[in-house]
Amino acid sequence: MTYLPIFASLRGQPCLVVGGGAVAERKALQLVAAGARVTVNAPGLSPALEAAHADGRIDVARRPFDATLVPLQLLVIAATSDPAVNRAVAEAARAALRLCNVVDDPAASTWISPSVVDRSPLLIAVSSGGQAPVLARLVRQRLERWLPARLAVLADWAGSWRERVKVALPDVTARRRLWEDVLAGVLDARTGPAQAVIDGRTAEADAALLRRLGEQDNPGVTRGEAWLVGAGPGDPGLITASGLHCLQHADVVLHDRLVAPALLTFARRDAELIDVGKTGGGAATSQGHINELLIDRVRAGLRVCRLKGGDPYVFGRGSEEALALAAAGLPFRVIPGVTAASGCGAFAGIPLTHRHGAHAVTFVTAHLGAGPDATGPDAPGAEPDWRAIAALGQTLVVYMAGRRLAAVSEALRRHGRPADTPAAVVMGGTTDDQRVVSGTLGDIAAAAAAAGVSSPAILYVGDVVALREGLDWFRPAAPYNPPTSGALR
Repeated sequence: MTYLPIFASLRGQPCLVVGGGAVAERKALQLVAAGARVTVNAPGLSPALEAAHADGRIDVARRPFDATLVPLQLLVIAATSDPAVNRAVAEAARAALRLCNVVDDPAASTWISPSVVDRSPLLIAVSSGGQAPVLARLVRQRLERWLPARLAVLADWAGSWRERVKVALPDVTARRRLWEDVLAGVLDARTGPAQAVIDGRTAEADAALLRRLGEQDNPGVTRGEAWLVGAGPGDPGLITASGLHCLQHADVVLHDRLVAPALLTFARRDAELIDVGKTGGGAATSQGHINELLIDRVRAGLRVCRLKGGDPYVFGRGSEEALALAAAGLPFRVIPGVTAASGCGAFAGIPLTHRHGAHAVTFVTAHLGAGPDATGPDAPGAEPDWRAIAALGQTLVVYMAGRRLAAVSEALRRHGRPADTPAAVVMGGTTDDQRVVSGTLGDIAAAAAAAGVSSPAILYVGDVVALREGLDWFRPAAPYNPPTSGALR
């Protein structure tokens, strides 16, 4: 972060605004609204500043910039039309170890004023770090339209109940869950106590919250639950709304290696993040240990988000984890995700079916028993029934095909799939690292090797691959290189 966002209490605190024009006026009156003791230092003042001085809301030092005023302030704002004066203000503030905002000059500033959504006591600050103030304003306006106007009333109501809820529920986790349940619904138009407050039915909300507290049969104990969540194939925007909700409310997040790092930023700041990713061909967290982590955390009363790439029940071992939880008598939910076959295919321009010929699709894994803890008929080395799969003649999607491309394509040809069948390999699908290599079943392994394709990769075989030429819509974003001086003409 370029700036640490903070909310400062300025009530009764001395603040200095250097400048007397329209911008200085706006900044000074903002500080006054926050309860600060404001001094405006300028040879002349705008009419609004003169009026504020006349009725005692601000003090005035009616002279050119006076550096001796700076050490007496908590915050300083330089808002003159003279860049040299603004720089002098910034230098004086830096020497006195005072925070200074230079209007329209982020590089000279040690604090900046964000765009604010005011639902006091609820405040939302939006900032672009001074890089794109219009973008910050547009985001603020979007939030203004989305957030109910009476959120301030809701915040006051919750504050009035805070101590009573704390006494009734001494456990902090139980309190947080109660408030999440009571307050979250108002943001997605669900009925409940919060919506009653927004609608002006405060007595109804009070009664509902009392009932909720009475339903806590053991206030000192919290109930745990596991959520098996599909994160999608790579693009963090492909997680479902339900999956994102679970991620945002979890106490613990057990995540796979292929989960987009950007998704993890949506977890609560105090959530425990545990990487249990399996690295193909290398060190891995055993499935047994993952099951133990799930069971231990849920038994401890925690809500655990098991965040898995793709869909939990499509080659994701989600069923094994669900069975372990069920055997332990622990509650769980499964939140489906966009599986790699459909997600990577869509981004690579490969439809899985087509009414003119591709009437079925088969998903298969190239590694039936991959993993150090696999036993029995699905142990490492076991093979899918390639003869039956090749005979289907429809679209085939092979998961985890990266290291076995040559073996898989050879097995399909050996069992009757024509060598000229269109084929493609997708690596890093749906992300800016996406790479697609096209060819035929006869040459796809060599083409992928020549292109440096590695795991994780997914193989598509079938006539639908030939449609890619007209359906290849996705263009991974190239790194942004700002134009050099003189490039814009």
